[in-house]
Amino acid sequence: MTDLLREYLPTAPDLGLYVAPDIPASKLQAALADYAPGVDPDDVVALYDATRLGSAKDGAVFLEDRLVFQNNDLQPARTVRYEDVVGVRSKRKLLGGREVQIDLNRARATVTETLDFSGQPGAAEYVERFLQQALVVGARASQPPDDPTAGGATDRRAVEAALDRLVALGRLAEADRAAMLDVLD
Repeated sequence: MTDLLREYLPTAPDLGLYVAPDIPASKLQAALADYAPGVDPDDVVALYDATRLGSAKDGAVFLEDRLVFQNNDLQPARTVRYEDVVGVRSKRKLLGGREVQIDLNRARATVTETLDFSGQPGAAEYVERFLQQALVVGARASQPPDDPTAGGATDRRAVEAALDRLVALGRLAEADRAAMLDVLD
């Protein structure tokens, strides 16, 4: 995941995005102190500063196996393990800005966490693309070793059938089904 983070998240201060080793120490310290106190600073691969004034007290820190984020001080910090991601989509917010919705497999339920990009809407596309790639990599890593598709090929018919079942159950929108199948092409 570290390589994916470095490939898909640029160091772009104007978007609030920083990738190690170019993460300002003051921003990293503020993020860890405010919403990720259990994270070792050496484990942070990238940081998203969601604040308009650059304090980094809201946003996300990206680690090799997860991201920890907080949209604002009124919400508790959230942790998203990349291996739990089952869907990702970006949406425009009603009053401007963007958000990235992350569907997660938690026990026997799918829950959605929302990462707010109101302060830096341009950063949403980079985080969304990274999470989509993490989803693909995670799906490949979870294939059993005797799976004939483990070499990188995907059984498209099996994926289509599974997605069709989710659409029929009302658990997946047709547009999301199409987006997921586009990833396979």
